[in-house]
Amino acid sequence: MPRIATFPLVLALAALLLASCAHKEPEVDFKPIQLNWHALSEAAEAHPEKDACVISVTSLLMREKAVRESKFESLDYDVVFDIKGENLEFKGICANSGAEVATECRFTAVCSGAEKVVVNFHNGD
Repeated sequence: MPRIATFPLVLALAALLLASCAHKEPEVDFKPIQLNWHALSEAAEAHPEKDACVISVTSLLMREKAVRESKFESLDYDVVFDIKGENLEFKGICANSGAEVATECRFTAVCSGAEKVVVNFHNGD
């Protein structure tokens, strides 16, 4: 009889232990973005650092506070790029209706290798 009486207690302790060990994943601060890339020259399209720069620019945009805190559910950018000196220069503008003057709507980025990317936002300028 004591075995049957301790079973609910053991079951309750096991459930409590499992519940205390379970943890919630932190919410990811994520804003979906879509980037439509347009090379202005064949040289820019064929640039050896183009793919690495595109990945770096995308990564930096997704981490930018202005993008993450945007009031828009998602952001769509039209991005043109070309060679400027030895670097690739990117200029992006939102394709979202009504976003023309939002801080996160216009940006320029300069990539001098995948490890050296600078993104600047322009408040509708």
